[in-house]
Amino acid sequence: MNRHVLEQKRGQEEYRVELEDAQFAYSSNMRGSEGSASVPYELLCRRTTDYHRSNLFFRNAAIYFGILVVVTVAFGFLVGLDPRVAVLWALIGGACYAAYRLTGVRYEVFPLADGRVFRLLWGRPTREEYLGFRSTLFARRDAYLRDRYARIDIDRPAPLERRRIEWLREEGVIDQDAFTTIVETIEDHAPPQG
Repeated sequence: MNRHVLEQKRGQEEYRVELEDAQFAYSSNMRGSEGSASVPYELLCRRTTDYHRSNLFFRNAAIYFGILVVVTVAFGFLVGLDPRVAVLWALIGGACYAAYRLTGVRYEVFPLADGRVFRLLWGRPTREEYLGFRSTLFARRDAYLRDRYARIDIDRPAPLERRRIEWLREEGVIDQDAFTTIVETIEDHAPPQG
């Protein structure tokens, strides 16, 4: 198979993933902190999570201005302050909350079976390129795992073979029909219980 590469850059963050036949190489550079690893496809889990990082200053400012709105309205009636000032605080608070939500960065976090994770900037360089790369990553992983682990060894104990095939199904490498066919073949060749 030929190699496939994804390179991402945002500010001082850089990520690079290169797909190979039996593994992928991942490297990151975040504010001078570099890291890299070669990861076998066996370690890559399909269940990813999203992570959103935002500037907490804007969130805290939105909360502060929200409190000012409540205080201004409450005390405006009690001590004769103009409660319309609360509209100004509400507008500033709304702008801060919008900045908090819109200026954040979204990542997709890929867990590995050994407890490590790696992350990529979601939708970079473009949404289509990212989704295409992600699809290729899992297609290569599934093809490798199918080729390496879906073959039946009738000389091994049936429970071990079945456990391996169950793992392939749980990881989405084979579908239910393929699982049923393989398990039936394993059971047909299993030595009789005595």
